[in-house]
Amino acid sequence: MFCQECGYRNAATAHYCAKCGTLLDPDAPDDTATYTGDTDTQEVPATPGHQLPAVVIRTGGRAGEHIPLLQPRETIGRAGEASILLDDVTVSRRHAAIEAEADGHYLVDLASLNGTYVNHRRIERARLRDGDEVQIGKFKLTYLE
Repeated sequence: MFCQECGYRNAATAHYCAKCGTLLDPDAPDDTATYTGDTDTQEVPATPGHQLPAVVIRTGGRAGEHIPLLQPRETIGRAGEASILLDDVTVSRRHAAIEAEADGHYLVDLASLNGTYVNHRRIERARLRDGDEVQIGKFKLTYLE
């Protein structure tokens, strides 16, 4: 599936563009010409200059920021020691964590006041999949693998 914003070719199952983070519309017309030239080409990485897995902040302060998930446990909150700092009163000081496990990354709510949501569902713990929308307070983030 091609991104209508930047033209990047994404996996058919992707919900968001791996290059620019735009929501993908599977019903959008594909009016891009197909190149049938030289087949000895190199594949371009999904997010040039960006490390995956990562989250992209979609709304709220810092919108558009790409944050790679480098540690086995990344904490999210408005306290200064949070590895992903979301500075707003709608976010608890220790709101949630993203934990790396053998089968993928999990989002865990840390008894936050306003809850943690994945794809509009409140969760206590959920396995993250490519393109999932995470909501923490007024912030929306996209998880990318």
